[in-house]
Amino acid sequence: MSYKTIIRPKSPPPLAIAVARCGARHALRPFLRRENLAFIAVLIAPEDTADYYRRAVSGLIQDPAHVDEYGNDTAAVFTVTESTIDPRTVYDRIKFARQVVVVTEKREYLPADFLAGADLVKDVGRPTPEHFVAAAREAKMPGMTREHAEFLSTKSLDAILVSVRQTRPLMSSVRQMKRIAARPVEPKPTASKEKSPSVRLEEMHGYGKAKDWGLQLAEDLSAWRAGEIKWEDVDRGALLYGPPGCGKTSYAKALAATCNVALVTASAAKWQARGHLGDYLKAMRAVFEEAKKRAPSLLFIDEFDSFGDRESPTSDDHHRDYRRQVINGLLECLDPSEGRDGVVVIGAANNPDGIDPALLRSGRLETMIEIPLPDAAARLGILHQHLRGQRIEGDLRKVVAATRSWSGADIEKLARDVRRLARRRHTAITDSLLLEVMPKRYVLTTSELRHAAVHEAGHAIVGVLLGRDVLIGVHIERDVPVGGARQSAGRASFEPVSGIFGTSAHYDDRIAVLLGGIAAETVMLGFHGDGAGGAPASDLALATDLATRAERHYGLGATLSVELGHGSHPLESIRRRDPELRRLVESRLRKQFERAVGILSEKRTDLDLLVDRLVTRGHVTGDEVRAMLLKGSGDTASVAP
Repeated sequence: MSYKTIIRPKSPPPLAIAVARCGARHALRPFLRRENLAFIAVLIAPEDTADYYRRAVSGLIQDPAHVDEYGNDTAAVFTVTESTIDPRTVYDRIKFARQVVVVTEKREYLPADFLAGADLVKDVGRPTPEHFVAAAREAKMPGMTREHAEFLSTKSLDAILVSVRQTRPLMSSVRQMKRIAARPVEPKPTASKEKSPSVRLEEMHGYGKAKDWGLQLAEDLSAWRAGEIKWEDVDRGALLYGPPGCGKTSYAKALAATCNVALVTASAAKWQARGHLGDYLKAMRAVFEEAKKRAPSLLFIDEFDSFGDRESPTSDDHHRDYRRQVINGLLECLDPSEGRDGVVVIGAANNPDGIDPALLRSGRLETMIEIPLPDAAARLGILHQHLRGQRIEGDLRKVVAATRSWSGADIEKLARDVRRLARRRHTAITDSLLLEVMPKRYVLTTSELRHAAVHEAGHAIVGVLLGRDVLIGVHIERDVPVGGARQSAGRASFEPVSGIFGTSAHYDDRIAVLLGGIAAETVMLGFHGDGAGGAPASDLALATDLATRAERHYGLGATLSVELGHGSHPLESIRRRDPELRRLVESRLRKQFERAVGILSEKRTDLDLLVDRLVTRGHVTGDEVRAMLLKGSGDTASVAP
């Protein structure tokens, strides 16, 4: 039997790739003339063209041995974009290659020492009409005239890739592109862009203390510009912290608009993307210098918790030294010897616990402000804001209730989705339309609804009887969103009572309230479900952390020695390496759980009544719960620890 090798002819490249190949061939000409020449070249491509030039160069390098004897590629062609964070990824890709071409759109995306060691660093430049004439021959596209080439040289390679195809005559493609270019620009998109001024902080909803601080800062900056106060009287910075999507970046933009100052944005990831440690620190200092040049300005540093803590434990000495140098560099920028008059620095973080304390001292990010998830009124305001003044028909109470625990980003997406649906159907925005675009919801069964009522009633009754905080109200949900993170089916809301001292009994009471939910389930159902755990903000997680603080942070347990822990999860790190602490925490939790069970057993009649009201009405106010317990005749002596 004989075999015949079939060699398929090479298909000509698309015109966009052929054009990029002309520019790449011109730039790499010294290396392409000699076969097997080893080299490293960096091509700086025009914006939004890096991938075209990568594909073009891949077709130009003809290394006869594609791999060495160990199976490693001997030719490497790849792009580097701003998202490249670790410079080692660049070096790892080229360590075995003889011919290397790196395509990027900005020199700053590559490590400085890599650029210094390259055989060639060249700006490719935009394609010329001559490139298009030559590329048409390579792409086997007849009909390319000088006029066509000059027109196409004004268009993006993206547009050419889509419009100019092998299956369509070149003249037809050019004619269609000219026809589209000649169409009058639709005024609506341009108008909406021009009519979208920066939202001011006064118009924002759901920011609470952060809004108050920002408005005060705007007044102080105005007084400083007028010469009425010195810079020493202006807050130097703040740390905003809260869950993802709560609007920290939007807050910074609105604050800059209200203060009428320039906004400079940065993040640890962007600085790190510049290259090795020296480039990282250089990029950091450059951003602070830019903020000084544009003063008065607001410098917003996102992902501030990613800097970490110099003292947090790590098994890698090199990583610890790297982190220490980064934080030391940031401290120098935040508190330079010459001062930073006119520059207010705002950091944004999800978890402030893992941030080096030195970064939060006076004169640096001296004010810590929590941005919580928006309440009902704030959610409604955020929705109206993102609907851009469009009127909403119908009753919005169901919509507001269905968005409980939503972030500002979630509500912004809701507004975007409902606008799109309203445009598609050519109809007004209504409450039913909003509910339609929201995530599907699961309706609780009768037994699940009662289970949720039992749990929340337990929190409410134990909280009122122990009296540490003031019960605002207790409610349960009749439906919850389907999918995603675990959803709470209810909540007992308390307003903390102010005070500066906490005793062991104080922390025990708070733990008992947190465990009141599963205690009520145990009393009424004979068991408790998994709804009290499984998340950082769950009842059991919060109670465990409180017990850990009492034992190790505040000297309120078996020992007087204090251990604060390190890293992003300091309490968990202490418990993990201390078996005795875990035993003490478990003992404290068990004792308060049994205490809550005892309280609710004695108040069983009131517990039953509150559960029935919650199942029927869905919400009971704190005053109603207090009145209910006041009428009860049971002895409350068992509330003592």
